[in-house]
Amino acid sequence: MPCHRLSSRALQEFVSTFRLTRDLTVGPSTAKLYYTARNYLAGKIPGELVIAVDKWPDYTAVMCASGKETYKFMQDIETYTLYWENKDALLKLLRDDKLVDWDKNFTIAAFSEKGLPVLSHVCREKGKPVPQQDNLVQVHTAFHPNVLPVPATDRSPDSSVTLGRLGPEHAELVNRAWSWGGPPEVLEFIRYVLATFPSKCAYNKQGETLAFTVLQPWGEYGMTRAMAPGRYGTFVVNSMINEVLKTGDLPYCFVERNNEKARKIVDEELDPKWDPSGSCFYVSL
Repeated sequence: MPCHRLSSRALQEFVSTFRLTRDLTVGPSTAKLYYTARNYLAGKIPGELVIAVDKWPDYTAVMCASGKETYKFMQDIETYTLYWENKDALLKLLRDDKLVDWDKNFTIAAFSEKGLPVLSHVCREKGKPVPQQDNLVQVHTAFHPNVLPVPATDRSPDSSVTLGRLGPEHAELVNRAWSWGGPPEVLEFIRYVLATFPSKCAYNKQGETLAFTVLQPWGEYGMTRAMAPGRYGTFVVNSMINEVLKTGDLPYCFVERNNEKARKIVDEELDPKWDPSGSCFYVSL
């Protein structure tokens, strides 16, 4: 049987039941896929997302694909996100030419390391070069299921610092500071995110930005940057984590493997639960 593309009604059922039956703190794409689907269903992600499963309703694998009219940056860096519970289900989704356009270049986001042999196998079948080191950005997933200590979150490192949020007018600043920023399509995406999703920003008395973090369409807090020394980055992230927890959602982030400084801060100050299933990759094909 072919894979099943979810209708609006089926997507509603998927969103209402997925979190009840899956542990969002296991697997790099579990929470990511759930929050993407929920935000899309709520009208917070424009354009078309294609969400498909290996079978319905007893699915064991899910794919989210950035379709037409979504932001160009999402199409480039978030082309596909995959969740699977067994090898055969993953193979079925990857081999479906109606879901995956193997004739084009694309990126698979937050792809679990354990799936790389399967992906390489399908690449050979489709005549695509198998993933190499140059095509892989390795990241680790940190979840924050617990409220962080009040002194670290409700009091700023400096009494002259205030906590606010960013608006679309700050898009240029974020675009310059973010490691993936720069191109016009990224700036366009940042404007949309700042207008649609929560953010936290620390300001000094002069109104200058000291640090910020932004919730992404897929539920991750990211684009985090400290512009000045003094634990301001930890301060804004702590505040974001606790705010997300108050809504009943699960805060999480991706930390690139080569960013030892960020990993140390997360480990020592943010009480993470690292994904027990291991690391994942952004795979460019």
